[in-house]
Formats: sequence, C-alpha cells, structure tokens
Amino acid sequence: MNSTVSMIISALIFFFILRGQLSGMSKPLKKSGITLLLPILYISTSLMQLFDPSLHIHEGQVIIALLIGIIVSIPLIVTTNFEVRDNGNTYIKRNKTIFVLLIVIFALRFLAIATINSINPSTLSFMCNLMTFGYIATWRIISFIKFRGVSSSKQAVLSV
Repeated sequence: MNSTVSMIISALIFFFILRGQLSGMSKPLKKSGITLLLPILYISTSLMQLFDPSLHIHEGQVIIALLIGIIVSIPLIVTTNFEVRDNGNTYIKRNKTIFVLLIVIFALRFLAIATINSINPSTLSFMCNLMTFGYIATWRIISFIKFRGVSSSKQAVLSV
C-alpha cells in the first residue's frame, strides 16, 4: 500500500474520530460504553498491511511506533472525561482541546510521512498506522475505564 492510500485511509479514520467525538458530546453514551471501543476495531484493519510483501519492518520499529502512540495518547486521555447530566445519562464532557490535539496529531503524521526519507515508504506508512493504533487503543481503553467508573458511580447514586 503506498503512502497516498495510507493517508486517505488515515484521513477517513480521522474524520470518523472527530465525528464520533462531536456526536459523543451531544448525545448520551449507551449503558455499556462499548461504542468507545469501536475505533480500535476500525483502526485495526490497517494492520492488514502486514501481508504486504514489500513491507520490511523490524521489531524495534514496531516497539518505537507503539511507544510513540502510547505517549501521544496521554494528552488525549487527560482531556477526555465524562459527566452525568441532569437527565441521568452519561456524556463525554465538552472540551475543545481534544479537537486541537487530534488535528495536531494528524498534522504531525502528515509531516512525518512527507519529511522522513530514510525509511521505505510502505514501512513508514505501516509505522504511522501502528502509532495510530497505539494511541487510539490506549486512549479508548482508558476512556472506557473512565466511563465505567462514572457510570458505576451514577448507579450507586441512583440506588441510594
């Protein structure tokens, strides 16, 4: 898969993440919160690049890409919070910072692909997808845990 196709896929995923964040702030999350974990499934499809015969990636590159993804997820985790509103439903707290962070992350990804010439383009593309998988998976799993904590405290308040 060449860099152009990878960037188109990345742009689509980015669009769906932004749309999900916007809708999450305006409508309540379902009781189970499983919808928070769906982006992990969406981004995992990019791992199909592993079957590309032109891909030459080493363990160290995989570890570096995942570590960068985990580090990038930290500000996303900090800025993603949940609240129980007057109607008793749980919502993602409104926060414009999350959109700025997502745009910066996406811009840095474009910049990396445009400027790094020392790595094979298909390998670089896969590393960027792996980094994206790392930050989305980390961010969404921890967000799910935060959501469950807010939902369980809401249940405790409702049962009292």
